[in-house]
Amino acid sequence: MQIPLPDFLHPVTAGAPVYCGTASGGGTPGRSLVLERGFHFVLCTGGSALIAEGADTAVPKAGEPLCAADSRDTDKGDREKGDKGGAAGSKPRKGERRLQQGDLLLLSPSRTATLRLDGAHDTLECICIDPDYFDTLPDGQPLYNQLSGYLGDDRLPVVRLDGTQYGALRLTASLFPAHPAGSGLYDEAILRHLCSLFLLQTAGLLYRHRANAPAFVKRPNEIFRSFERLAVKNYRTAHDIAFYAGRLHISPTYLSRIVKQVTGHTVKAHLAELLCADARRLLSCSDLDIKEIADTLGFSDQSAFGKFFVRQTGCSPLRFRRERATR
Repeated sequence: MQIPLPDFLHPVTAGAPVYCGTASGGGTPGRSLVLERGFHFVLCTGGSALIAEGADTAVPKAGEPLCAADSRDTDKGDREKGDKGGAAGSKPRKGERRLQQGDLLLLSPSRTATLRLDGAHDTLECICIDPDYFDTLPDGQPLYNQLSGYLGDDRLPVVRLDGTQYGALRLTASLFPAHPAGSGLYDEAILRHLCSLFLLQTAGLLYRHRANAPAFVKRPNEIFRSFERLAVKNYRTAHDIAFYAGRLHISPTYLSRIVKQVTGHTVKAHLAELLCADARRLLSCSDLDIKEIADTLGFSDQSAFGKFFVRQTGCSPLRFRRERATR
């Protein structure tokens, strides 16, 4: 799978399916980062950051920062907490929450987030694992089991770590950029064990922070995880629930019930979210015309794509592109 990566993330070794990096507000006030399609573990190590679910990948004019996409509204408590901890004047916009130092944000491949760094001292450290590689790790299952407890939540999963937890996780994360590049016979095995250590450590943190979380994976979560993997790989060409049910060897009705039970959303909504995020990116960042984008995303024609896009965003593809071009 090809994961779109922000420029601050780099493979821990050449060609490795694991990435790490540090991002800061630095000299770019209002810097925005979009994380998507991977397992992302984001630790706020300085200042704060504003996060919103979804992506706004509009190409900015010179010197103009990207805008974080609107998602779900934040509550009064988050606003009051954020106003105390961030850069002066950097109040959360609609749909944003504040990630403060010591907070851990986790993203599975089906969720996308935009992070905005407004202050010079705002700093994030991130580990990203390719979903296909994640599935080969024996200790990925405990982490996914704990993460699945957040799938039905309206908000992105954020865990507030205490001093000991924060220090221990950051120490493990620091081993990824220190991993030797092509220096020995056992480099691949070392990386796999390092990933397992990090995943088990994170799974343990999630378990402690969700007292009612199950310790072992349940069959519905296994099915949803398989559906999620298939969706991320096939959403451009397969928009029909029957395709995914057939690949999972279950009935469409059963798949619908499982996805709704685990996440609170329908199969159609999950596929539409992936398609819409891709459509916004192609309209903003490519030279493809509307018909070519419709073909790329597997729609029968330009009209069907246009109706879908209007339902999802409230405006036509052409209007969306024109508005982004004038920013």
